Amino acid sequence: MTRSANRLLAVILCFAFYGCTFGDEETNPVNGYNTNGNFIRTDYAVKKNWTGGTVIAFTDLLPTTIFTGKVNAVQFLLDTLKQNGNYTYMPSDSAAFDKTKNFDIAILYKNVSYKDGAEVDNSGQTYSKPTAGTLTFIPGPGYQTFSYTLEFGKDHTISGYFRGQVTSVE
Repeated sequence: MTRSANRLLAVILCFAFYGCTFGDEETNPVNGYNTNGNFIRTDYAVKKNWTGGTVIAFTDLLPTTIFTGKVNAVQFLLDTLKQNGNYTYMPSDSAAFDKTKNFDIAILYKNVSYKDGAEVDNSGQTYSKPTAGTLTFIPGPGYQTFSYTLEFGKDHTISGYFRGQVTSVE
């Protein structure tokens, strides 16, 4: 084979293994969120239903009752998580608030410490008053896809993505 044919074959193989799609299955992007130029991986999604609605959280670690360490997470409180849908941040006291389309609570946890499974008070940074945001949920065959943005004032914006299995905690 000539040198140019070898290069062409190398390029084709590179695209085949690293950047193409086969059928409906796309190459998975990395799960996580960008915050002020820093990328935080969030390889886990946790869903919990409770009397106030449904909490969906994207986190870098799964804290357990014996966990000690630091956690980064993004959490949304929804009335219900529909089979697919778009949600937009809006204060719940707004006349246009619709619990099937809006959320009013979202929290960003940055380097929050846990000791023996319990959050350590006044550790890390917690942002709990968003000024804008969106959450999009699309179910897939064997996985769920979420994309989201949140603003906590003009100085702190995040955008994130998760594709994978959601762990239900009851």
